[in-house]
Amino acid sequence: MAPMLAALVDRLPTDGRWLYEPKWDGFRCLAHVGPDGSAQLLSRRGKRLDVAFPEIADAAAHDLPASTVVDGEIVRWSEAGRLDFGALQRRNRAGGRLARSLAATEPCHYIVFDVLEASAVNLRNEPLARRRRELENLLAGETGVSRLALGMQTSDAEEARLWLDSLATIGVEGIAAKRANDPSLPGRRNWRKVKHYAPTEFIIGGVTGTPPRPENLILGRYSS
Repeated sequence: MAPMLAALVDRLPTDGRWLYEPKWDGFRCLAHVGPDGSAQLLSRRGKRLDVAFPEIADAAAHDLPASTVVDGEIVRWSEAGRLDFGALQRRNRAGGRLARSLAATEPCHYIVFDVLEASAVNLRNEPLARRRRELENLLAGETGVSRLALGMQTSDAEEARLWLDSLATIGVEGIAAKRANDPSLPGRRNWRKVKHYAPTEFIIGGVTGTPPRPENLILGRYSS
């Protein structure tokens, strides 16, 4: 059940039919709801995440039908409304009673952007555009109370470029681009991603090597 991956590029592709989504700063997660209705969460490397994030496993079991597999990102929102990766890492180190306690006091959310199997129907060979419609149907009844949320998506490259700048203020890493006609190809880097970079000024305090061919730099920056 290895997920699809993205290759880093300099600009959003527009040659063909692409769908664009925010690149969330979280933990990639495949949620598998078994035939008995219980949910298991797996990282991109196959690590179990349901022990550390029981509220996400409970939500998947409650909100998704049996024999369903979805793909997405577990995220943690700060009180200021920004993505907080440090808090997410702290949650990931918890287990047992502590994980249950933190699930109530520092809850996370699962932003779902793909469905690979729905009610025992294998969708992996279907094009992404069709899988997206199926996913929207699966999550149509969800409200803000649920820990599951449907990820944003657009086919408009100009809108995606606006997202690249505007969503950076809440901690979104960048934009992912996915071909609308592609099936789900485990482990393949067929997706593309563009990261948002904030410019800043540095002072060079030292250099090793020669000026034409420097090897290492000692950098500093002003702080307010």
